[in-house]
Amino acid sequence: MRISLLKSLVMATALAPLCASAALAGCLFGGCDVTEAQAQSVFENLLKEKFDKPGKILDFKKTMTEQLEMHATGEKGFEFFFSATVSFPDGANLECKPDDAGKFKDGCSPSTHYVTSPRTTDPKGKQYVAPGAKIVFDEEYRFYEASVGASFFGAKGWKGPDGKTFAAE
Repeated sequence: MRISLLKSLVMATALAPLCASAALAGCLFGGCDVTEAQAQSVFENLLKEKFDKPGKILDFKKTMTEQLEMHATGEKGFEFFFSATVSFPDGANLECKPDDAGKFKDGCSPSTHYVTSPRTTDPKGKQYVAPGAKIVFDEEYRFYEASVGASFFGAKGWKGPDGKTFAAE
């Protein structure tokens, strides 16, 4: 067992320079995580899908991360927890503004719990955001390990909840 592990370590070390970058070489040992910039990019993509008018990200902070492995499939995952504050100068989904009686149109949600990550518990329908409002998002995204590019070694990356794949860094 030790000899096999040692052979694997020597082989990986010998092959590491053949990888595209030092960061990818380190990924051979499973040490690559989703970066804050990558998670923010996913947040920006999902923000555009959820709201019809642009929001300005005022603050985006990682609060915690955790590596995962699904026992049944062996699939690797990564959870990225964050807090973000977004300003909506022009508001968003203005057609969903409640009427004077506080009722919402069909297809609009009365929920003031805002999330971008697709979940089964998401508020159903579009959410109204008043012009000038600042919304705080406390969320987590789950990324799944994915191959990136046509590398001989199958360079590893992460597929985010927006469907895009990022190279491991």
